[in-house]
Amino acid sequence: MTVTELLAKFANPEIMESLAISDKIQAGLITTVLGMGITFTALVVLLFIISWMNKILNPQKNSPTSTTAAEAATEPDSAIDDATSQQHNDCELVAAITTAIAMTLKTSSSNIVIKNIKKVEDNSPAWNRAGIIEQMNSRF
Repeated sequence: MTVTELLAKFANPEIMESLAISDKIQAGLITTVLGMGITFTALVVLLFIISWMNKILNPQKNSPTSTTAAEAATEPDSAIDDATSQQHNDCELVAAITTAIAMTLKTSSSNIVIKNIKKVEDNSPAWNRAGIIEQMNSRF
């Protein structure tokens, strides 16, 4: 019996009951492999289509560092101003963190000493951050 004949018999419930156990198992395995193969092939095709669309819709810039280096070389005074404002922002950040910790621990801010602050990169996707912001805003 060929595979096509076996699958044709397997499709009809009345004929399927008369098949031997080995034929049923063989037809079931063939059906499983065909279904998984078609699904895998469709997913691979979708992967290539999505990556192709990504390359078309979001082209990469050739040299992003060359423009920033040229801008930095033309304005050296702005780098000094940025450093001063960064130091000022760091002081404000330390004050805000100290206050938050003091309120959480229910103690005075003079009892807390912050020695080091490290910024943790946020690698979460944009939809995740939007959901967190939406949830936080709904509490007020």
